[in-house]
Order: sequence, then C-alpha cells, then structure tokens
Amino acid sequence: MKICFTSDQKNDLESILSYHFGHCPYFVYVEMDGNTVKNVYSSENPLAESHDVGELPAYMKKQNVDVIITGGMGPRAQQYFEEYGIKPVIGAYGKIKDVLEEYLKGDITYSEKIEEGNSHAHTEGKNEEIERLEKDIVNLREQIADLKSIVTDLIKEQKKK
Repeated sequence: MKICFTSDQKNDLESILSYHFGHCPYFVYVEMDGNTVKNVYSSENPLAESHDVGELPAYMKKQNVDVIITGGMGPRAQQYFEEYGIKPVIGAYGKIKDVLEEYLKGDITYSEKIEEGNSHAHTEGKNEEIERLEKDIVNLREQIADLKSIVTDLIKEQKKK
C-alpha cells in the first residue's frame, strides 16, 4: 500500500501535514508492507502553483497512491480520488509520523465531503497583513503538531507503566 500525505515541509515523517490539499508545497509518500514502513520519500508538488480540476488526483493515480491523507480537500477532488480508487482521508493534522500511526491504528476519524475553507481562494496582490497572518498560521500549525507529538509520547509512556 502507498500512502500520500500533503505536507508543508520536505522532512519526510517529521514534516507537518498540510491543511490545503491542492496547493500544498510537498507530498510525503510512505510505502507500506502491512503495518511496516518499507520506504519514505518526499517530493515537491508539481502542480502547487496552478492546476485544473482533477489533475492532482490523476497525478496521484500515476504515482500508484492508494490513500491520500490531508487536512482539507474539496468535494470534487474527493470524488475524483474515489473514481480513481484512491481513498481520501480528510481532517487529519499534526506531524506526519503521528498521523501515520493514528491511521495504521484506525484512530483517525474519516471525514466525508468536507468543504475547504477560504484558503482555496486564489488571491493576487495580497497585502502584507494577509501574508503575515498566513505565516502565523503556518507557525501555529507547527506548534500544534509539536504539542500533539509530545502528548502522543506521554500517552505511550503512561501505557508502559
């Protein structure tokens, strides 16, 4: 099985999951053999800047992806993925290593037909305030992912006792 994660970074399993499917800067691919990770690699999203509807699902099909995990995705993209036999998992957040563990344990809640927020709007000529706020959002996502990872580790330690 091959799982693709949308990512804000190119740090493999340490990357932060992206909340925006279509324009995420990177993809992290995890090749699995049952519940064992065989291979992990990152690549740039070749269609991050511009793409037509359905192009990314077709691209993922060519990459032999079985599951796509992301923070958000519009219903049309979800439909395309389903038509290609790729399972979309929406609503995940945090570091990819933690999201992968949750997915393999079946702990992720699978959201269906979630609309993306305003982040999908294509805006040109953004003012400095909007750009600053977008950077703040990215920083907050990183902090949330780090906190989630710490909580996950604490729970593991607690279970060992």
